[in-house]
Formats: sequence, structure tokens, C-alpha cells
Amino acid sequence: MQLRFQSKLKYIILLVLAKGPAEFFTSHLFSQTIRSTAQKEIRLVGPSNSIINLRGSSGANSYSLILPTAVPLANQVLSVSSINTGIATLNWSTPVGGVGTGASGQVVYWSNLNSQAGSNDFFWDATNRRLGIGTSTPTDKLQINEPGNTSIVASILARGGNSLKTQLNFGVRNSAGTAVGGAVYSDGSLGGGLTMQGNLNDQPSVTPHVHINTSGELLVNTTTDNGAYKLQVNGDIYAPTARFYFVNSGAYSQPLNLRSDGTLTTNTSDLRFKKNIETIKDPLEKVTALRGVTYDWKDSSLPKRMMGMIAQEVLEIVPELVFQNKSDGYYGINYGETSGLLIEAIKAQQHLIQEIKNELSRQQGYLQAAQQEIIRLKQKINIQ
Repeated sequence: MQLRFQSKLKYIILLVLAKGPAEFFTSHLFSQTIRSTAQKEIRLVGPSNSIINLRGSSGANSYSLILPTAVPLANQVLSVSSINTGIATLNWSTPVGGVGTGASGQVVYWSNLNSQAGSNDFFWDATNRRLGIGTSTPTDKLQINEPGNTSIVASILARGGNSLKTQLNFGVRNSAGTAVGGAVYSDGSLGGGLTMQGNLNDQPSVTPHVHINTSGELLVNTTTDNGAYKLQVNGDIYAPTARFYFVNSGAYSQPLNLRSDGTLTTNTSDLRFKKNIETIKDPLEKVTALRGVTYDWKDSSLPKRMMGMIAQEVLEIVPELVFQNKSDGYYGINYGETSGLLIEAIKAQQHLIQEIKNELSRQQGYLQAAQQEIIRLKQKINIQ
């Protein structure tokens, strides 16, 4: 490889005159030892051409470097500007690393091909070890804001110690413009698992809204595990279209009732819960007015022949036995509560039967007295 230079040639000639050709070329240009084929050596082919060659010890794979003729500026380095048929042209250039503007804490990025920059929208808080995107004041380990709208935010926070926690927050605005949000996290103080919160309150300062523990149990509005129950809810449940598709048979200790407000309770009949207590009036008339029927459901998937009453008919006679489902408007009958009506009807019927028996007993007494009188009269006639 050949290196052309004019200015350095005079310097080389002076060295040759001062020190002698043999000493100069031997100590400066031709000083070498036997090298492996992968290494290169530098030698001056001829002072008239001013060429420097780099080649392997065997002479193969040689190539040339052309140095720049200009004097370099401070902090400049040599770099290859072009390569043509084994000849590489070198030029002085200024390193691009570290060139640009920014402020302390800003994460540096390439603003174009040769310069770097920083921004408060990409910020590293070295003191608290927090990274902010869209903010220069991150409050969590990773916080992402939409520039110009601080209500839209996603952040990740972490808590150390024995109760380790990681939390992912989402902040938005609702239709009224109010800042709202939610969070998903895993908390060591809750025994791990996955928790979801309908607000941005740091946990565990408030009771989690939904928590899935490590046993796969879903806890709603509570962190207390009450046993091996897959669903545990602390509060009211509203499910207007919910249905139980499968219910096991088995022994039970307490039947259940559904209150008008949707609360499920046991069949409580304690006097302490009741007031305005009255005995059912005209029970026998009401029972005799009711109609018992057999019927088929219109739903063909329910082929079993049924027996009961029609809710609309019962509503006109004993409205206390009828309820209306608020979710769909259909009527139903509290068949269990018919027991009070039937008891009073049986009692009324029994009272009527007793009155008839008493009347029959009186009539029998009259009959016996009449028979005795007839016998006495016969005896009297016979005597005469």
C-alpha cells in the first residue's frame, strides 16, 4: 500500500542526511521481525513516490493507505473516507460522541446523524432510581405520561423489604374531565397473587377491590381467605340475568329465601323480626277459591308435567303469596308460605266439622228422647 505525502518527505530526507540512510531506514521504517501471515508491516517503497505499503510477511493481501495532506485540528482522529481497489483514503474527522446539548438527568439520544440531545420527556432520576417518559419528575420506578396531559399516565412502582410489591398504574380522565384510573399489582403483604384496584390508591392502604390469591381463589372487596372457596365476596351481588346451571343434591340444615331487595337469607320466622301480627281471615274461603292445576312449560326443553297454581289467579285472592321478579317482570308464588293459609283453613274446616258433629250429637239426643217417649206411649197404650 502506498502513502503519498509531500510535506513529510523533506523531513525524511533531513533525517537521512543527519543519521545516514542505513540507520534511518533500519530503525524507523524497516525495523521488523518475522511475523505471522495475519500481521502487517510498514515499509517505504521509494522516496520519489512517497508510498507506504501494508502487507503480510509473505507479500500477499497488500493494500495502501493515503494520509490527508492537511494538519489535523485538536481532538480530530483519522478515519477512512473512501476505499477504491485496495486503496483507502484517510481524512481527519471530529468524533461525534458527546456532541450535543442537554441537562442533568436527561437521557441522551441521537437527534440526527452526527449529534445527540436530551429532553425532559425522557428523564432518569438517579437519586431515586426512577425513569420518566413524558415527565422529568417521575414518582414511580417507571412513569409514562402523555406530554401536555398529566391525567393520562402509566407507571410502575416497587416496594422493597419483606412485603415486596410491584404495581402498574393507569391514569385517565372520565367523560366529566375528572382524573381517574386503576391499578394492577402483586403484593407480598397479601401473600402474592394478582390484585386489581379501581383507583390509584397505593396498596395495601385500602382493601383491594379484586384479588386472586395463589390458590386461584377470587376474593372481591376482601383479603380474608375464608376457606377453599373459589369465589368469596364481601358485599352485595347484582346479577339480573344470572342462573345456576347445575346444583348438587344433598342434605341441608337451613332453607333460603330471597328478599325483595335481592338479599339471600335463611327462612327466618323469629317473632323478634315481626310486627302487626294477625290471624289469617277467612282462610277456608280463600283456599276454596284457589285453583290447583297441572301444566306443561312452553319451553320444550322442560318436558316434565308440573303441578301448582297460576300466579295471576293467586294474586287476586291471596296477594301475600305472590312476588314479581324486578329484573324481568314475571310473577312467582311463595309456595312455602301457603302453609300458614292451609293451617288456618284446616282449622276453620275442623271447627266447622266440630260444629256439625255437635249438631248431630244434639239431634241424636233429640232422637233418643223421642224414641223413649214413643216407647213410653206404647207401653201406656198396651196397659190400657
